[in-house]
Amino acid sequence: MRKRPLTPGSYYRLPWNLADNAITWLEPTTKCNLYCEGCYRENNPDGHRPLADVIRELEEVKKLRHTDGISIAGGEPLIYPDIVPLVRYVASKGWKPIINSNGQALTPELVRELAAAGLIGFTMHVDSHQRRPGWKGSSEKELCELRLKLANMIHEHGEGKIACSFNATIYRDTLSEIPMLTRFAHEHIDIIQTMVFILFRSARKKNNFDVFANGRPVDVGNLVYQLDNQENHQDLSSQEIADAIRLAYPDHEPCAYLNGTENPLSMKWLLTLRVGDKNEILGYLDAKFAEWTQIFHHLFFGTYLAYSRPCWMRWVQKLAILTPFNKSLRKIFCKLLTRPSMWSKPLNIQSIMVIQPCDLLDDGRQDMCDGCPDSIFHDGKMVWSCRVDELEKFGAFIQCAPRGCCAGKPAPKVEPTPEPAPAPEPVKEPEPAPEPVKAPEPKPEAKPEPAPEAVKEPEPAPTPAKDPEPTPVPAPRQETVPAARTMSEPAIKVEIPPAVVTPAQVPAKKPEPEAAKAPEAKPAPEAVKEAEPKAPEPTPAKEPAPAKVAEPAPKPVAKAAPAAPAKGTKSAKGKAADKTAKKAAKATKKKSKAR
Repeated sequence: MRKRPLTPGSYYRLPWNLADNAITWLEPTTKCNLYCEGCYRENNPDGHRPLADVIRELEEVKKLRHTDGISIAGGEPLIYPDIVPLVRYVASKGWKPIINSNGQALTPELVRELAAAGLIGFTMHVDSHQRRPGWKGSSEKELCELRLKLANMIHEHGEGKIACSFNATIYRDTLSEIPMLTRFAHEHIDIIQTMVFILFRSARKKNNFDVFANGRPVDVGNLVYQLDNQENHQDLSSQEIADAIRLAYPDHEPCAYLNGTENPLSMKWLLTLRVGDKNEILGYLDAKFAEWTQIFHHLFFGTYLAYSRPCWMRWVQKLAILTPFNKSLRKIFCKLLTRPSMWSKPLNIQSIMVIQPCDLLDDGRQDMCDGCPDSIFHDGKMVWSCRVDELEKFGAFIQCAPRGCCAGKPAPKVEPTPEPAPAPEPVKEPEPAPEPVKAPEPKPEAKPEPAPEAVKEPEPAPTPAKDPEPTPVPAPRQETVPAARTMSEPAIKVEIPPAVVTPAQVPAKKPEPEAAKAPEAKPAPEAVKEAEPKAPEPTPAKEPAPAKVAEPAPKPVAKAAPAAPAKGTKSAKGKAADKTAKKAAKATKKKSKAR
């Protein structure tokens, strides 16, 4: 048969999400009486939990999630000693209690007790990969006898008030049984309301991925759903199931789906609603009908619809009033008009659900069910129930990366990081570059550092002014001057320093440096006139000014270490300054006498 692709764009996207969902998963026990190859929970003989703890968990669930039904699972819930009180409590809180069981412990008496407690539905898990006593080695077709027995028990002793569904885990070797199972469900459409196909998934040790939990490598071989005999299993997809169903029902067409967390077009939950009786399927309800169902249920009951009692799935004829508004209903009732005998018999709605669990993408991402309907309360939060084993053994969900990716790529990324480390070293090299600039300073260190003091003797300035040496001096001086905190006269102070450095005798002859700036002949006589009649006066009168100037001078000297050796040099140059000063004084006296 030619493959007809599924078209999620034309289906209704189920609005279920983490906070507002149709179902919530509950595990009152992890003890089980049967081994199922596709199970994701480890069998714990001491797995029964106190009823009080289970009720407290439900109270927490009520705070976190609006939900229509509570799927009571495990383990095997029918061997839980308080299963009837638990169902009664769930029903009393306005939830729909649904039991997910393998049916091994189901009895007519237990069905009646659960029906009286308020049970809405059973979901029985039966497939050929179970080690079921009395049915070992049985094929899917042979197991239909067991399915029918369970369905009749539920229908008869539940007085037709309990919905009956069947789960079957589909493996690559049982894919060919899909048409037969779909026909079986059709033949018993009056007592089987839902048929669910769960596609098998297994963790693989030999996969091309490195596996981590909390950033640490882990061994998936420790997980209960890692099976050595399924290492080469090829994962099935919803498209393959749909193709298999169409072998028996060519018109089969889904109407709604739930997408994945990584791929918005993946059909993690694929829903089909078909209408008919035991003999014929009249048609399939479309996306609009599925949307109306969810919207109106949420509008009137506050939750999205999960399970319904069988009475709501029977007698589709009562929906005839909606035919003007829905195309799929019109098609169904048009066929019904050509079959008058069917008007007197109840037509039923039967749902077929395909669940496609986690898909591992090529880059290591895991495509899970978005807003998983089977979320469970674990450590204070809602998590995927099918992967709780990872949380219990590793403390976190596992993450995958292509093998060698984490070992190969980060390594080169770490290596370049030390390489740029030498890059800052050249930045430190320029730092020594200024040091060589300071290195020449030690040559004038003795001269420049006391320069602020030497600035105060302008007389020797004319002599060094002719020398080419002062020109290179200003550059380093400009860097050191602000540290010296002297008066702001950089132009003169920089040019004069190489002359003399005598702090003691400089203040007395400060007036003369000012004259040196101008023609020496003119200011000199004025200074002399004041000095001749009162020779002692110039010293006290002009000492205060240099004293103020000299105050900052000692600060740099105190800070500079070379100040001590500079004193020796200053004394030698001071003598030369005295001689020049005396000569200048004599010259001024001669000029004054001449006048």
